[in-house]
Amino acid sequence: MGRDSVPNSHLRAARKALRSPSGSGRPMSRQELADACNAELASMYGRQGRRPRWAGLTEKAIGALERGEIRWPNEDYRWALCTVLQTDKRSLGLYIDRPDNAKNDELPEPTEPNSRHQHKGMTLAHPRPEIYEPESPQTSQSLDASGSPSQWRAGLRRAVLARDNGQVLLPLHELEAALQVGNLAYQGAQYSKLRQLPVLINGAESLFAEQPKAVEMPRVARAASGVYLLASKLAAKLGDGELAWATADRARCFGLIAADPARTAIAAYQTACALAKQPGRAAEAEDVAVTAAEAIAGHQLYRTPAYLSAYGALLLHAAVAAARHADTRSAWRHLRAAESAADELGRNGNELWTAFGPTNVRLHQISVAVALHDNKQALRLADQLDTAQLPLTLASRRAQAHLDLAVAHSATDSSTPQAMLHLLEYERLVPEAIKLNATAAGLITKLLRREHPSRTPGLRALADRAGVHDA
Repeated sequence: MGRDSVPNSHLRAARKALRSPSGSGRPMSRQELADACNAELASMYGRQGRRPRWAGLTEKAIGALERGEIRWPNEDYRWALCTVLQTDKRSLGLYIDRPDNAKNDELPEPTEPNSRHQHKGMTLAHPRPEIYEPESPQTSQSLDASGSPSQWRAGLRRAVLARDNGQVLLPLHELEAALQVGNLAYQGAQYSKLRQLPVLINGAESLFAEQPKAVEMPRVARAASGVYLLASKLAAKLGDGELAWATADRARCFGLIAADPARTAIAAYQTACALAKQPGRAAEAEDVAVTAAEAIAGHQLYRTPAYLSAYGALLLHAAVAAARHADTRSAWRHLRAAESAADELGRNGNELWTAFGPTNVRLHQISVAVALHDNKQALRLADQLDTAQLPLTLASRRAQAHLDLAVAHSATDSSTPQAMLHLLEYERLVPEAIKLNATAAGLITKLLRREHPSRTPGLRALADRAGVHDA
């Protein structure tokens, strides 16, 4: 055991982020993780024409990995763990060797420029990997998990713009683990679990102010960039374009300090999202996204999964932005380019939390058709969509199709019942989003204004659950 037997809290946290396939609601057990990995490997062997066989990963092997007794399993096991847990090797604490001067859980840089996906279910609360529990007490810096969207926006603005709550000193590895959990919660539309985001913002700023050793600076800057990217996503979801822009710009600055072009590109993506939330700025949003995509396309690592995903995600946003300012030709041109990138990637991934892949391209085709008011085309595209192909963590992406289709059906009074059904399915998939999503609230308001109680009997109840009270 000795020096190298440092518990791998990253792997354990990623496992506990998954729900048990038994339906019990408990975290996935070590045996269940082993079974899922073996199933993924059997499927891969079949696709490759290899003889089907049991891959041999066991509960004991998972335990040894979590205890740090094994840090670098064989290539097949690494692939299976990254696929099932939907993250990259570095985030799982997997590496070939630990340098003698490394501190506990301070991981060296990955040896390969490759990453995979992420999963849902963990809770962002107290910033220690072992105690991400919903029951953790709310602090003075926490967002009010039961508050209205306006209260969320106000709390997030205070955290970002004021930062007057004193320093929060978090070890870097705890900040990284909490950030991973936060992204999982966001993609799972479990926004109440982001209530400790102000703590992470303060912690990231405090770490950077501590002026760590030069060798640690890129890692600290990457973590700080990631925290502000998460804040920008939440601000955009809440409909606060100005705050989303401010936080995306901070993410970009930290990305530049980290000398991380892919992270800087994702910051540009969030900047474009922020611009798109502001009236009359869709063309600017498109330009920002296209410029960043062209920069990524010229990078030497362009054909790696992370860079391809950043490039594709930027083009998808450019397509939606073009559609919003009625540039049909550019919108579909961007979509075709994104589709080519997805084909080259060859799978539905979640590199850099982009959710990029062939299925997400199809989801954006629907969004573009809706934005162009081509509702018949949106419905035709929806008939060809299979969101089950998306990684399980992407509940928010999976639900987006129903929100887009609700918008499409709401274009005509005769289709209001169908719009209502899609809104109810959206609520079923992401119950917290119905209250915080500005687009959903606006659509419910629109339906209330032309309400026909006999055709939409559940509309008033849905409006109450969404916090929409005035039509």
